[in-house]
Amino acid sequence: MHRFAKKMSVGLTLSLLVGLLSFAATSFAAGGKVYTPYTSLSAAPGETVSYDIDLINDGTDIQSADLSFDDGGHGWKATLTAGGHPIRQVSVKPKESQTVNLSLEVPLEVSKGDYAFRVDAGAFGALPLKVNVSEGGTYKSELATEQPNMQGHTDSTFTYAMTLNNRTASKQQYALTAEAPAGWDAKFQVSGTNVTSVDVGPNGSQSITVNLTPADKASADTYAIKVHAANNNTSADAELQAVITGTYGLDFTASDQRLSANVTAGGTRHLEMVVHNTGSAELTDVSLTSQAPTDWDVTFEPKTIRSLKPGESAPVTATIKSSGKSLAGDYVVGLTAQSAEKSKDAAIRVTVKSSVLWGWIGVLIILAVLAGIYGLFRKYGRR
Repeated sequence: MHRFAKKMSVGLTLSLLVGLLSFAATSFAAGGKVYTPYTSLSAAPGETVSYDIDLINDGTDIQSADLSFDDGGHGWKATLTAGGHPIRQVSVKPKESQTVNLSLEVPLEVSKGDYAFRVDAGAFGALPLKVNVSEGGTYKSELATEQPNMQGHTDSTFTYAMTLNNRTASKQQYALTAEAPAGWDAKFQVSGTNVTSVDVGPNGSQSITVNLTPADKASADTYAIKVHAANNNTSADAELQAVITGTYGLDFTASDQRLSANVTAGGTRHLEMVVHNTGSAELTDVSLTSQAPTDWDVTFEPKTIRSLKPGESAPVTATIKSSGKSLAGDYVVGLTAQSAEKSKDAAIRVTVKSSVLWGWIGVLIILAVLAGIYGLFRKYGRR
């Protein structure tokens, strides 16, 4: 009896040892892990977060598992891929690992906060994940510019770089309009081409250039221009500012308002001209130039006006010297007063008359001819 009990004890011990060894071998053969280095990521609405997930086989046998994603009831779009293709099952050799990618799209319409998810990988285990949404989704359109305020004169073109963001889940076509003051011109450009509307894909953006040209008589002031991008589904607005600091105006004419003169061929004529600043901004370095017939010469005194304040005038003497070969008739001499911002032309009609000296020479020639004829008649008329 004692011997039988001893055999039974030994048998149970051996059975227990075999069982433990078998369990250990099974556990080692079936060992697996699922791993990703970043289990919690932050993202904004509309962004896509990506996880590289390793399936590690610590066992001695090939391990296979079905892959699935639990979105926690949030309804986010998720895609599991490997090698660029969607995947639903994976097999891993002993002592090796395989990597799959989880791509998770944050919806546009979402509240700020933490969202929990889980990837189930069968024998490899389950991997809990978390996404922190950093801000609430807008699910609307946005029109923005980094520099909404520009400054210049009435001759300036105000150019604004804007970005139109479509924060909706569908493609949108926006009509572009601007509430510009009377007399102003507003143009929209995309890639250098004038447009009146623009298409923007879902959760996409488009760069737009707005060119504003002030009215000719726009007074110094700050002007607010509202810009709209709208359709039947969504719209976005922005306000631009154009600061007009002054206007440029320049007048150039004869002091007696007469734009005509007489001169003899090869002669010189002095014209008294006036340069007048008719704007509200100072003009600097106003230069005087001319366009005259061939072999004519035009000079100015002074040749450059360094500064001309609003409302001020400056006298200028233009000296016109005609060519000695000029035939009698009318000629046009162009005079120009020009600054960097404004220019003004004056067309002078110059009538060239023959020299009086040549007239007397002609008379003397005629008299000489008549005298010669008279002498011939006297000499041969009596024969």
